[in-house]
Amino acid sequence: MTIKTLIFSSIFFKALILFSYLLCGTVTFAAKSPDLLMIEQQLTRINEPNKRIDYISRELTRSNEWSMTDKAQLLHYLAAAQQANNAFEAAYQSYSTIIDMLSDTPKSTLLIESYLDRSSLIFLQTNDQKQYCPDRITAVELALKQPEQILLATALTQVAYCFNQASNFDIGLMHLDKALDIAKAHQLAADTLALILDATASIYRENHLHKQAETYFLQVYEHWRVSNNVQNMFAMLHNLVGEAIMLAKWETADEYLAKMQTLQSNAPEYKDFEFFYYFNRGRYHFERQEFNSAIQAFEAADSLSVNTKETFFVTQNLGLWSLSLFHHQDIVTAGHVAETFLNSDNINSQSTLIIEQVRAVYSYSKGDHYRALKYLFTAINIEKNRMEEAVANDVVLTSLNHNVKMAKYENVLLEKELAINKLNLSNQMAKQNITTLSMITFIVIVVSLSVVVVFLIYSRKQFIRRSQTDFLTGIANRRHTFIEGNKRLVYCHENQQPFSLVLFDIDHFKHINDKFGHDIGDKAIVAAVGRCQSYIKRSDIIGRIGGEEFLCVFPNTSQSDAMQIAERMRRVVADQAFQFGEVTVSFTISLGVAVLDESADTNIDIDDKVSEQLFSDLAKKADLAMYRAKNQGRNQVQLYVESV
Repeated sequence: MTIKTLIFSSIFFKALILFSYLLCGTVTFAAKSPDLLMIEQQLTRINEPNKRIDYISRELTRSNEWSMTDKAQLLHYLAAAQQANNAFEAAYQSYSTIIDMLSDTPKSTLLIESYLDRSSLIFLQTNDQKQYCPDRITAVELALKQPEQILLATALTQVAYCFNQASNFDIGLMHLDKALDIAKAHQLAADTLALILDATASIYRENHLHKQAETYFLQVYEHWRVSNNVQNMFAMLHNLVGEAIMLAKWETADEYLAKMQTLQSNAPEYKDFEFFYYFNRGRYHFERQEFNSAIQAFEAADSLSVNTKETFFVTQNLGLWSLSLFHHQDIVTAGHVAETFLNSDNINSQSTLIIEQVRAVYSYSKGDHYRALKYLFTAINIEKNRMEEAVANDVVLTSLNHNVKMAKYENVLLEKELAINKLNLSNQMAKQNITTLSMITFIVIVVSLSVVVVFLIYSRKQFIRRSQTDFLTGIANRRHTFIEGNKRLVYCHENQQPFSLVLFDIDHFKHINDKFGHDIGDKAIVAAVGRCQSYIKRSDIIGRIGGEEFLCVFPNTSQSDAMQIAERMRRVVADQAFQFGEVTVSFTISLGVAVLDESADTNIDIDDKVSEQLFSDLAKKADLAMYRAKNQGRNQVQLYVESV
């Protein structure tokens, strides 16, 4: 059983995919040889992984005359048996052989499954994104080129884990959204939805959004509890303990640990359950600074580490054990355990925070107090940066929730204000009944003038807003885009800041109008703008400057950042079709990027006329770059480069 990768195990995924295919009737299997069919029937009667390995190995020696596809399938059965038998290196070699054999058949579902299975093995052994993510990215690229949407959903779910950092987790969530759409469209089993929810929870966890992560992990746990899947229940409890600890919900964490202990007692066949129970019990006491109890738990886990292949957690257990011993002032033992941790094969997969802390313990145990302080200060800076990132991420969600609450609160205030106004009006009417006719006339005149003034002010604001806004999309029109863009250019020039423009155009837009009508064409324009606006900050501008042509103004944005934003805008439009009622429309955009020459003399003041010319020239350069993108095949980003 594997805790972090349990629900990604190749055997589970393969069975789930094939079962879903059969339910939906979407798979067309190539004709298998009678020999392979006979072997498959025989394998259903063999339960022990080592006996399956021996049987398949014998049959492989007699498969020389088989087709390459049948040989690859038999090898896949061998790899699955090797993985079940914890022979991970052998399984890795088997999956690699399959990938080499089927490399000339990119639409093969078995090739895609093998890439995903091999990535799971690499993940289990290293927990290093740089090593396991290339296989998952390749699997998605291949899955996009074949018709099996359910297999694509599986690949998208796994690759989402490769985009879990603050700089790119929006891409990970986008992959999961697409996987969820496929799962719902094909009415997949609830197990598939549970995998997507688990991936979502993991992305939130990696970005320190622990409240959201706990919510999703609880949903996944409830699913496995209802289906009585003991292994996956235990895996989710492992995740939930970690989230409860991060949220300082000690009673909740203790409840999760009690459930883990119950599962471990009731399922002795899963040997590594006991290791993970004591490991999580140690984490619980360590974070509560109950170091004596933490030492006992970590020591028990270490004695049970032979029962698990999860070397990442075995090594992490050593690190936390060393820190607990140090806090308990057992410096000598702490140094010995720290040395074992630092000499572990997978030390690089551990967090930099725990590595620096253990290095400090080891140096202190050797009497090198200066180096220990150096490592300690490094650890403090890492923790400081992690907390700042956590606060920043939490502020984003808090601000969104705050906006919703404020909108509700403002509605309540408005209702109260209307009630007060009604009371005031009644009071005024009562007073009017006892005033003279001249006073009544005076009030009428004042009220009338006030209404006129308010109406004129409102009309002026509406006129200004309409004169600045594109009627269809609600974004800035051409004139307003150029006026405001010019102001930002002057500001960036005076403050020596970079300034970039991105101009994009919908590809083959006339074809959309001709095929679906102008109503769908208008909706396509609005939808494209809506997706691209997610990358526009408050200080940026997006405006419609032509029929299907748009200009984005990015002050204080470098060339590399502008290219990255443009590429994300291209992907967010191209990667998912648009749905307008019963009409599905897929299209792309071509983008051109132009950056203000940073070599320009910023000490020279520029007047309005010069700045307007500079902005106009830069927009023309972005337009030229955009047309270069169209001429080179569309659906791409091109940077304007001065010709020599």
